[in-house]
Amino acid sequence: MKGSSTIRIHNRRVTFTLEIERNLTILCGNSATGKTTLVNYVAYYEELGPKSGVSIESPRPCITLRGSEWQEKLQRNHGCFVFLDEGNSFIHSKDFAQAIQKTDHYYIIITRANLFQLPYSVHSILELRKTTSRFNHTYNHTYPRYDFIPQFDSKKHQLDYYLTEDSNSGYEFFSFLADRESIRCLSSNGKDHILSVLRNEEGQRGLIIAEGAAFGASMASVYQYLQMHPKEIILYLPESFEWLVLSSGVLQDKETREILSQPENYIESHDYFSWERFLLTCWKKKPGAPSRNILKEN
Repeated sequence: MKGSSTIRIHNRRVTFTLEIERNLTILCGNSATGKTTLVNYVAYYEELGPKSGVSIESPRPCITLRGSEWQEKLQRNHGCFVFLDEGNSFIHSKDFAQAIQKTDHYYIIITRANLFQLPYSVHSILELRKTTSRFNHTYNHTYPRYDFIPQFDSKKHQLDYYLTEDSNSGYEFFSFLADRESIRCLSSNGKDHILSVLRNEEGQRGLIIAEGAAFGASMASVYQYLQMHPKEIILYLPESFEWLVLSSGVLQDKETREILSQPENYIESHDYFSWERFLLTCWKKKPGAPSRNILKEN
């Protein structure tokens, strides 16, 4: 299953519109925005069809996973939009994280918790908000949670350091740039340690570089720190290091440009659990593509 889709779920009182682009979507939002109602509507329709009073407009079947038999149901179905809410404790388990790999579903998980066992993107964290209400009918739509990230103007304020989440190619690349500007380059040795480094560097201005395709679970704490220290941090979240280099123009072929313009149309969920994995494979398959040690070789 691949591609982006619009899903509309509604009855006579409320309409939910979801814009889904990736195989893992985290749906959050304030209380009373209808998140649990949304999952219940999918369950009602799944059980009763049109008799439920619910209508679903979707290019693929919509199902829910609940209870102890969720694994069996997951295996019986193929190519579905799978809705889950935070009342199901299994969504936090390693068993769930392992079971949904190599499946051809798209998952919409309603939770306010950070699911560190799943590699979801900062761009796949959506908020459900009420947009309009007229004639006793409410319209709810999804919006990117981190669509706008406030940050200071680096042209006016000298940076003190770069911080990368990895200690390999990304760190080597940005160390090279940092040396040219005579500033420090640090590595957090993993995305889960970025916040502790930020606290150690409090009062300094830094550029934070992380792979956005799998940074979703770590984003909340870093974003909260950013809001508390708005004049200290610039966030730079390319999909991955491969994305950064591929989009730089190192490879000028038409196919690469097309893939990067709409990657959702090329990434099959059964084969690639995250965009990060696809981009790494895409990089390796490109004739003439440099290795990840691009700086050492040049």
